Amino acid sequence: MPKYKLNLNELMAHWHDQLDFIRSSAKLYDEGNENEARRIAVHLRILFHETSSSHSLIKQTGLINNIFLWSSGDLYTPSNLLPSWVLLGIMIKEQGFYYKPNGGYGRTFFMKYEDWWNEIIFDDKKNVFTRKDIVCFVANQDGGAHVDKMLDGNYAELVKHNSLGWTDLRGNPSINNPAYAAIRQIAEEVLVSQIIYNKGSFTREKQKDRLFEMRYIDDKRRFKWSITEINYSKETFEIINRYQKEDRTLYLHKYKDGTKIEVIAR
Repeated sequence: MPKYKLNLNELMAHWHDQLDFIRSSAKLYDEGNENEARRIAVHLRILFHETSSSHSLIKQTGLINNIFLWSSGDLYTPSNLLPSWVLLGIMIKEQGFYYKPNGGYGRTFFMKYEDWWNEIIFDDKKNVFTRKDIVCFVANQDGGAHVDKMLDGNYAELVKHNSLGWTDLRGNPSINNPAYAAIRQIAEEVLVSQIIYNKGSFTREKQKDRLFEMRYIDDKRRFKWSITEINYSKETFEIINRYQKEDRTLYLHKYKDGTKIEVIAR
């Protein structure tokens, strides 16, 4: 029998199913079951992870060309002497301290898939990790879809050996897993992005005097940067200039219901 090719409506049904699964697991995570991050990672992988043999739903549905994805973290700079975790905050409890999803407070931006998926969200000053890295480590090695007896060394440093370096006043590392907390925030980014997409048509204004770019640390991993939106020293700019640059444009999108978002795109 010949294979059956799913039509666009069927593919979109799968897209929305994955979002429903993410909503359900996010609710359980918020109720205290942080291991639900493993399930979330699997659904994020289905939506976004692209390989030569396995195609992401964002590409199969064509949403890759249309949806803008929320980058909810602070602006990252590799010149920071301290480790960075742009999607997370810290919460102090009687038992110790926790990493928590940051909720996306303050000024944030939306981006196209490639910039968002490959954006750096952790820097422990030894290694950097993107959304793609964290989702795939959790899904492929750390119990999402598969358990590896041997974890990737860099990932193990992050989640097993406290490479971010923060401790409570008694010298104890965080009680929870920073990668799982990041997965929960990525889930929120995706759900918010879908809400914005559902608003439909918008008007677009180019922000001419606000200069943005992506800086690449290799052929994929990158971070957003701006010479007009970030306070920086000469030394910082010398560090930034070590990295390959691609220009982006900042747009203001206005929707009929009054919602406004800032979008960084080509």
